[in-house]
Amino acid sequence: MAVRLIAFIGCALAVLLGTASARQLAFSRDGLSLHYAWQYETAPMQAFTVQLPAETALPPWSAWRSQQADAFVFQQLLRDAREQYPDVAFRYQKTGGGSTISFQTLDQQLLPQIDSWLAQQQKTLFNAYLDQHYYKIHGNSNSNMIRPDHVRIATDSSPELLEVAQTLQRTIITSSTEEQKQRYRNDEKAMVVAGLLNFVQSIPYDPLQSTDGLRGVTFLMPEQVLAQNRGDCDSKSTLMMSLLLALYPDLPQAIIYVPDHALLAVALPVKTGDAETISIDGQPFLPLEVTGPAEILPGVTGEKSLLFIRNNQYQYDRIQLTETNSTPN
Repeated sequence: MAVRLIAFIGCALAVLLGTASARQLAFSRDGLSLHYAWQYETAPMQAFTVQLPAETALPPWSAWRSQQADAFVFQQLLRDAREQYPDVAFRYQKTGGGSTISFQTLDQQLLPQIDSWLAQQQKTLFNAYLDQHYYKIHGNSNSNMIRPDHVRIATDSSPELLEVAQTLQRTIITSSTEEQKQRYRNDEKAMVVAGLLNFVQSIPYDPLQSTDGLRGVTFLMPEQVLAQNRGDCDSKSTLMMSLLLALYPDLPQAIIYVPDHALLAVALPVKTGDAETISIDGQPFLPLEVTGPAEILPGVTGEKSLLFIRNNQYQYDRIQLTETNSTPN
């Protein structure tokens, strides 16, 4: 299986001229309690604590290992083949290019049937392995690139992060200035989205790469980003997506992929004059650059991201909306 992990190398660190850095003034952790001192733009500094859930349904993130995936698929494929065709002799071999299963049978008419069955079963087992470990094929079904299944991770994380999201929502609303209220035209949801964006931008950026380069690019689950207080572009985008999904399950969201970078987009009305939009299924979405450390407002992107978006050089994956009303403010 010639597959490789798509690498969001460098994550196009979002630093723009003339912008301030998102301000996380202090952070400490005491067990499941996360203590912050954070200032959202010109609002007063806020000190608050959020509680991580005691249990999570999601596994800790495990870095992609091609050999492990290969071993899982072909060992299970061998067992399934012997059960499906008990009169056929199957043999598992490891080669320099991966693994293979050969077979011998006296019934020559079975050869094309077995070949077809092995190919389909191998694909099924590989997809099951991806699903179990929260990976996904990037692009079409013929792609040889994989990535974390960001949407599924955000969806499964959001119920566990509801209390965290509500604490942040209250903090943003109670500390908002008149200027912020006027900028978002007293639209509380738009103001909370902007505040959450600033909070996630303020989490220290970390490319999550080993210094020796042997382990490649990795990823952190949303709760790991909070607990470790660090993340790269797709890890922080997934955290932001899960927080928004917890608060506003009916808000359309999509994670956007441009070369070497990931960002988020939401279907909210344009509130500022310099806002850009990105077309998702024919609908305008506001891009959200979560990487930081720059304080970048909704609708504003880094120069490289903007160039790719304007040239339609992007892919996206949408959140499946929940048919309920948003959590009351």
